[in-house]
Amino acid sequence: MQLIGLKLKYFAKDQLRDGRVLDIRSIIPEDKPILAEGMHHLSPASLYYRFLTPKRELTDKELAYFTEVDFFHHVALLASIEEDGKILPAGVARYVMPSTNATEAEIAFAVNEEYQGLGIATVLLRHLRKIAVKNGLKTFTALVLPDNTKMLDVFKHSDIPMKSVVTTTGVMNITLDLSNGYLQSD
Repeated sequence: MQLIGLKLKYFAKDQLRDGRVLDIRSIIPEDKPILAEGMHHLSPASLYYRFLTPKRELTDKELAYFTEVDFFHHVALLASIEEDGKILPAGVARYVMPSTNATEAEIAFAVNEEYQGLGIATVLLRHLRKIAVKNGLKTFTALVLPDNTKMLDVFKHSDIPMKSVVTTTGVMNITLDLSNGYLQSD
């Protein structure tokens, strides 16, 4: 992955639990191949947790939706990590506002299997929150399966006040209150 010449709307560096540096940047249309390949770095369970349905590939329409974002109503971030001199995609996160004047947005995450457990989703949540608060959002929502303990742990261990309700279909509707400002490390 090369950043030269790309028109990024967001770029930051952060540190993982193991001390490695994580690059976080806005997703751009040229990232379609990265997102398509990323599907092959997720287990069937991780794909099911992310999409709430069995899925192995992204359609061209989905790739366009996931990469052609306005970075206000639809914000998408790519996390990458350096290994053996190569910069490799490690995870993605996004929020999508349901309408143009909304103060809430739905969030979603996917972290490649080989990088799970390093705190990447936590870092991505922190950056999404920072962007969301600057864009005037007050609330994040997420639909999470009750057995997706990794994602629930990310939310529970953030400093963001959380409420959860189990829907009639058994999915947890998570609400995160962003109104108390940025994370302490921001």
